[in-house]
Amino acid sequence: MNKILPLMAAMVMVVLVSGCITNEDKTNQTNNFSQNGVSFQYPISWGVASVTSPNGVAAVGDPTTVVNGNPTTSVVIQKANVTAGTALKTAYDLNYAQFFNNTGKTKVSEAELTLNGAKVYENVYTSSEEGVAKKYRAVWIQKGSTT
Repeated sequence: MNKILPLMAAMVMVVLVSGCITNEDKTNQTNNFSQNGVSFQYPISWGVASVTSPNGVAAVGDPTTVVNGNPTTSVVIQKANVTAGTALKTAYDLNYAQFFNNTGKTKVSEAELTLNGAKVYENVYTSSEEGVAKKYRAVWIQKGSTT
């Protein structure tokens, strides 16, 4: 009997634990944005934000992170104003050649990545505005690019 009691207790624990595990369908619920020639999905709890960035065409943000009237977690889509035929890497390099000079922004990292077979360029930097520390991740991708 002394050997059976621990075995039964272990079996009861297994049954209890397995009953607590569910196989719920955990899908991310999203909204769709489609304006100004841009379309993407964003979290359902986020909202469309006002675009204040140069060349900005779309912005969404997390309302739970609003400080001084603006979300601190957001996505802004910008359309670079470059000459037709300019390579993505050239436009990226020209943009960041003087970007960190006297702007209060500090470069953290740069990377060349591949997204769905296309080359993209990433620049991560930080700043402090109105007493709020911010971290930015700029990802450059060329529309219709597969190289």
